[in-house]
Parts: sequence; C-alpha cells; structure tokens
Amino acid sequence: MKKYFLFLILGISLQCSNENNKITIHNVLDYGAKGDGITNDQLAIQKAIDACKDTGGTVLLSNGFFLTGQLLLGSDMTLKIDSTATLLGIQSDAETAYPHHMIETKFPNRMLDDCQRRLIYGNHVQNVTITGKGTIDGQGDYEPWMNVKELGTEKDRPSILAFVGSKNITISDITMVDPACWTQVYIETDDIIIKNITVHTGNLTPNRDGIDIVDCHNVLIEDSLFQSEDDAICFKSGSEYGCENVVVRNCVLDKLNVRAGNFLKWRTDALGSFKNFDISGLTLKNAFQNSAIVIESMDGAMIDNINIRDCEISNSGQAIFMLLADRKRTVSGRKARIGSISNIHFKNITGKGFTQQYPSIITGIKGHNIQNITFENMDFELKGGISATNQTVMEYDGNYPEGSKFGNTNANAFFIRHTDNVAFINCNFSTEEPDARNWLVQENVQNITVN
Repeated sequence: MKKYFLFLILGISLQCSNENNKITIHNVLDYGAKGDGITNDQLAIQKAIDACKDTGGTVLLSNGFFLTGQLLLGSDMTLKIDSTATLLGIQSDAETAYPHHMIETKFPNRMLDDCQRRLIYGNHVQNVTITGKGTIDGQGDYEPWMNVKELGTEKDRPSILAFVGSKNITISDITMVDPACWTQVYIETDDIIIKNITVHTGNLTPNRDGIDIVDCHNVLIEDSLFQSEDDAICFKSGSEYGCENVVVRNCVLDKLNVRAGNFLKWRTDALGSFKNFDISGLTLKNAFQNSAIVIESMDGAMIDNINIRDCEISNSGQAIFMLLADRKRTVSGRKARIGSISNIHFKNITGKGFTQQYPSIITGIKGHNIQNITFENMDFELKGGISATNQTVMEYDGNYPEGSKFGNTNANAFFIRHTDNVAFINCNFSTEEPDARNWLVQENVQNITVN
C-alpha cells in the first residue's frame, strides 16, 4: 500500500512537472491578427504578447505578413517569427504607430534623446528571445523617414529593435531589412547573444547602422551577416557604464559601397569605457572610401584590451583609423575629460583592393599619447601610385572624425603620431602601383619596433 501511494504521489508529481514545463504557444491569429499585410495587426499582436509575458511562453507569427506599429515586449517570453512569416513595420508617423518614448537609463546618458521610436521594444525586461527564421521588415523607405539632412532625426525614425536596461536577451535566426534608422540598438543591456542573423538596411539614407551596442556588458555576436548603409557593427558609450566583455566572431560585414560609415567601429559617442573585446574571423568588404576598423576616444572613453585577429579586408578606403582626441563633451555630473587608448592587438589581418591612396592612421593629440599597439602578421596590398612625399598631416581639428579627412599622407601603409610603444611583427606591406612614400611615417612616437 505504501508503495502504491508512493508511485501515485510520484506520478502526480511528474504529471504536474510536465504540465508546468509545457511551453504555451500564443498564436497571434487566435488573438485576431489577420496576417494579410494590409490590416493593422498591432493591437492583436500586443494582446498575444501581454498574455504571454512573464510565463516563459511563446508568441507565434506564422503563415502571413503581419503589419504593425510598436510592440512592447515583456519579460520571460519568446517572440517566434516563423520562416513563413514577415513582420512589417507600418509606414506611419502617427504616435499611435510609433510613440516617442525617451529611454530610461541607470546612468546619465548622452543617448537619451536618440532612438525614441522603435518597432519592437524591450524596456527593462529580462529573459527574452526573438527567433524563428522569419523576417522583420522595417519598411524604412517611407518619405518622412528618408529626409536626414538635419541633425536629430534619429529620435523620429523607428529602429526595428531596441532593448534598454535589459538582461539575458537572445536574438537568433532572424532577418531584418530596411530599418528607418539604426536597425537594432541595445542600451545598458547585459548578457546578450546575437547569432545567425541577417541584416540588410537597403541603400537608402544615412544613420541605418547594422547593430549598435551602447553601454552593454557580456555580449556575443556570431555567425551573422550585416549589410548596412552606415556603420555595420558599432560600439557606443553615452554613460559611465561603458561596454565590456564583448566577443564578435565569424561575421560578414558588407558596407554596400555607400559613402557613409565604416565596418567595425568604436564610436565617436564614447564617454565611458570599452574594455575586453575579442574580435575574430570577420570578412570586411565594400566600404568604398571609408575605414574598415575605427577606434576613437573623443569624449573621455577609456579604451583598453582590444584584440582583433583573423580578418580579411577588401574594397575599403583605409584599413585602420585610430584617434584619441578631445571634443569636451560630457554628461550631467561628470567633468569633461580626455580618455585613453591602450593595449590594442591586431593579428593575422589581410587587406587588398583598397580604393584610396591613404594609409592607416594612428594618432593621439599633443600631451596625450596612445599606448601599446601591436601589429602581428599583417599583410596589406595598398593602392599606391603617389609620387610626392612632402604631405603635411593635419592634427585633429575638432570636426566629425573620419580617416578619409586626413587625406593622402606622406606614408603609404601607416602614419603614426603621438603614440608610445608600437610593434610591427612579421608584417608585409606592398602597393599595387609604384609609390614614392615610405610604408611607415612616425611623428612623436616613443619606442617603435619593426621585426
């Protein structure tokens, strides 16, 4: 009898456990969505999300084109966009479609005014997954979003995806196309996994980055394709929280031969820190006139321990642009300061098919030198073709910084200034056309070695 009750109790326990572990599916069609690409399904999809949040369940979109404005996610849920489904951002400037909402951050943040509208929004949520092999189409070619001639338009054009103040976020097996602004932005969000995604911004107008990581810790980006009109992968810091512990590996970054933006960028919005980055296995192509890898501390950022290896660069204006300078920008409660760039290691980087004749540039400013830069196993075939060797290289002038603005310097491979401790180890630099310039020119450089 005791055994019978033991098995009965055990059976009931297992049954309850299995029931509790069942993943509840909330099919948006059951909440009134039409999925015909014409009907606005925003309210129906939001009802499904509200029913699913905090349960560990899944909101399912399948077999249709689901037109919607902003969707507000909750915690402990999955948004599954099946391979048979496309989520369409509605082309509307109405507040009911994309309400302006200034982000709420733990630290004073320069980015507060940006990214006030978004298609999918995670605001201080946790344990959220977006997956399913489907497509999210921002339909960003809407006329009011195409005019970006004036500054500040980022706040009025919806991103496809935004997470603020969140934790444990996974984005996988999703395609995102034609955002109205930055494709996806993560602000003060930790423990992020982004894998097997495809981004194509379309060749529309500027400020359509592939992905923006802003003041986030513990980030993995892997096995993904970013085809972007502006910066492909961009790290930013608008607060003291900074970006730390980031891995990017096995991705393709294609700049679509647009004049704006760069492949991989530690951005001019840089107030906090960028520490402990491991970047590997990237294919970087079609930057046209601009740079493949950009590392800038303009607003006091402390940049340290950046490792970039096993990457291929092609059809780019410049391989590397690194700048330490001072724009005297800050946030409330913090004095403006000059930051630092230190311990940057490049290894096994190849480059060919350069479109411009200027070299990689590494430069601090007077009294503030960049520290400890290593180039190992670098192999660049530069464009060459310059006969003059008397070029004067400007110091940073306070304007928006781009490597292309420094022009054809008096070096064909590397121009280095205001930098301490530079090592070139087993590097090869050549030119397609004869070039009278030395491969390396240095000014105010302490302790440089070439092996």
